[in-house]
Amino acid sequence: MDDTDRGKWKKVVQEEMDSLSQNNTLDLVELLEGRSVVGCKWIFKLKWKFDGNIERYKARLVAKG
Repeated sequence: MDDTDRGKWKKVVQEEMDSLSQNNTLDLVELLEGRSVVGCKWIFKLKWKFDGNIERYKARLVAKG
């Protein structure tokens, strides 16, 4: 993550987390004993305009498996 873009990436990560919470897609809970965790990872993409400039930053949290 480049220092100049760090703030933009943090903003889109927070927007994705807010969206998941508002849509009741993600709940953070304590792990119960004897249960396993579904892993996840972040996918980061840049969307480009036709002229080669950055249109927007996009971050998505996806489940593994």
